[in-house]
Order: sequence, then C-alpha cells, then structure tokens
Amino acid sequence: MNKKWLAGIAVWGMLLSGAVAQGLPVYESTGSIELSVDGKQSTYYTTSNTVPNEPQRMVHTASWKVFPPMMLGGINMAPPGVFVSLVAQPGVEPDSAAPQLKITFSVDETSHTLLESAPFEVVYTVKEGELAGVYQHASGSLQIESVTPGGNDVLQIKGRATGTLAAKGKGKKNVGQPLNYQAEFTVQAHPQ
Repeated sequence: MNKKWLAGIAVWGMLLSGAVAQGLPVYESTGSIELSVDGKQSTYYTTSNTVPNEPQRMVHTASWKVFPPMMLGGINMAPPGVFVSLVAQPGVEPDSAAPQLKITFSVDETSHTLLESAPFEVVYTVKEGELAGVYQHASGSLQIESVTPGGNDVLQIKGRATGTLAAKGKGKKNVGQPLNYQAEFTVQAHPQ
C-alpha cells in the first residue's frame, strides 16, 4: 500500500475519533450522598458533564447561585443567601429509569451557615416499582457540617438530612405510607 494513502487513513481516523468524542458527553462524579430509605442503603452521585461541541461548557447537578432581588408587591421573592441545589442518582451515567434525590437549601453568604429562615427541600422521585411516585420531606432536619470555598468558586459541602418523606399527590398503593430517610452528603457545588 501507498504510504501517503496509509497516512491519510490515519489522519481521518484521528479526526473521526475526535468527532465521535465531541458528540458524546463525558460524566464525572462531583460528590456522593449516602442514602438510606426505610433501611435500604445506596450511594447516589452528583455529577458534571461536558457538552458536545461546546468544550468550555460544563453542566453540574450540584450547584449554587445568589439570586438578585425579585420584588413582588414589595416582598423579595428570591431565595436568600446562597441557594444550593443537589440532584443525584445511583450512578454517574444518567439513567432515566433510576430514582432521583434532590436537596435544596440556602446558606449565609459570609458565614456559610444554614439559613434557618429559608425552608429546605428534599424530594425523592422513584420512577418504577411498588414505591413509584414523588416523595417530599415531611418532618426532620437538615444540618450543614461545613461549607468550604475552593478554587473556581466551587463550594465543598458536607451535611446531613434526616426525617420522613411523604408521598406527594395521588399515586401507587403506598401513597399514605411515609418513608424514613437519612442522607449524608459530601459534594462539590459549582456556580450556576
């Protein structure tokens, strides 16, 4: 075979592999949540992923944001302080059938302590099986152990949520049965 022809095939192979790589997002873990629901333990992961054909853009499932004031009738409707959102699934790669856990809360902008005046939210969504439905925090507590600022405005957050989850709305046979839960998390939240 001709050396030029082989070199051309090698170049096309590299270009094709680069194009294929740009066409698929790459997922990485940015933290974990040790979740126990009614005594069943599992590990959930917050993630970051690349965006195909946008090499500088990343999508994060653990994020934080300071909202500008949103006035309505003289009342500021924006979440106070630093609003943190953690969304996690049992695997690093996304799975549309997998359960999902979402925890949101606000911390003070300077002391990074939990803002007790702002409500926190825990939502556990099960998509398949006998527990299928959406469950919300009904009672319990959220404790933030530490919030440590790092490079690139990333916040390293450790905390724990415990209590009971109640089914939201109409659903499966377990709609009236509360679920006991405990979620211990160590995550890296990125600016939104």
